[in-house]
Amino acid sequence: MQTIHPESKIIIVWESIIVLVSLYNYLSIPFTIAFQTDADGIWLILDLLSDTVLIADIFLRFKIGYIDQGEFITDRQKIRKNYRSTDLKINLIASLPIDFIVRIFISPVPGYVIGIIRFPRLLRGFQCLGIFRRWENNVNVNPVVIRMINLVVTIFLIDHWVACLWFFIGEVAQISGESWLTNASLESARTSTQYLNSLYWSITTLTTVGYGDITPTNDLEIVFTLVIMFLGVSMYAFIIGNVASLIANLDANQGRFREKLDQIQAYMRERRIPAILQQQVRDYYQYMWEYSHDASMELDFLDELPHSIKTRIYLHLHQELLEKVPLFQDADKGFIEDLVIKLKPRILPPNDYIIREEQLGHEMYFIKRGEVIAFSEKTGRVYRTMTAGMFFGEIALLYSSRRTASVKTQTYCELFVLYKEDFDQVLENYPRFWEKIKEIAEQRFQTK
Repeated sequence: MQTIHPESKIIIVWESIIVLVSLYNYLSIPFTIAFQTDADGIWLILDLLSDTVLIADIFLRFKIGYIDQGEFITDRQKIRKNYRSTDLKINLIASLPIDFIVRIFISPVPGYVIGIIRFPRLLRGFQCLGIFRRWENNVNVNPVVIRMINLVVTIFLIDHWVACLWFFIGEVAQISGESWLTNASLESARTSTQYLNSLYWSITTLTTVGYGDITPTNDLEIVFTLVIMFLGVSMYAFIIGNVASLIANLDANQGRFREKLDQIQAYMRERRIPAILQQQVRDYYQYMWEYSHDASMELDFLDELPHSIKTRIYLHLHQELLEKVPLFQDADKGFIEDLVIKLKPRILPPNDYIIREEQLGHEMYFIKRGEVIAFSEKTGRVYRTMTAGMFFGEIALLYSSRRTASVKTQTYCELFVLYKEDFDQVLENYPRFWEKIKEIAEQRFQTK
């Protein structure tokens, strides 16, 4: 069996199962101890399935590689050594099927005894924390969504554990005297009813609502209620702060765009820019947000990447535009790679000139989005309409000739510009290809 990558889809699915199994244990163990449910039937099947998954996970970990300083380690000896020095001991303790051994030799076994024996299963919670951290770092998942799920699960588990403790205290107090269970006439109710009432009290107390229909009746319950109320106040502030932060960060780009647009609008108001011009500026930035989801076409993070990775990203985004140009067809791969990173983005609003007739040209344009028209300023004749994927002005890369037509935007347009100086700089490294381009350009220049 080959070494499995820790970020592969099969591991993500497997770790999702581990999280679900751990969540089951965090729910079932306190419930079984507090409500003293039977350890047979459906509980026995679920315990068996969850333990099987946890034991299988121990063996699987010896087949999963790990990342060390950016390198994927596949050596089995290093993998075993790394696993033994990190999670193996905790996973073994958390997976020992002692409860099934007890079931074999002692029958019947009270449910709360099984719950106490299975308590080490909760050690798998540390592994789940690591899984959530890896999911947050996964580029295919929004980390804010993972944090939101983690927060919701944590809140529910706290409510569940407090509910189980509240019922357990009521059961203990009931032995020696009055308790909240007898006061609410729940001592003989179904387990589901008892749990729902306990969870109801837990949620209302932790959220500092406390309707007063379920109240403590002895010193132990009063002390526990005071502790939970203090915990609830702290947790309430913690939750409000985290939820507000998560919601604010659900779309960080939108926040940055909004902040920049507010600054621009304040600047225009202070300078008393005409209302029509202000509206045009707002429309321009609104377009940029809707189509690029950022207030700038330039992605600053690209400048921080190594040249090879940056080039591959540009090839993925813009290679198709270059390959449509007859001048660049059959070009070397290296030539296209060097040329593609020279493209400069530009966004123009409707009815804006890109080039004017008789203007000296030094660049060519690629249309990524939008529609433009080429026409004569003298006669008004429209030569052609160009849309996404088309290009114009390529002769200006070789000859600093005057434009034979004007080109104007019809809609908002996203363009890429290739300047002659950048083109010449790249071409110096490919002298053989220069002769071929010159022949193609002369043919096209003569037909224009």
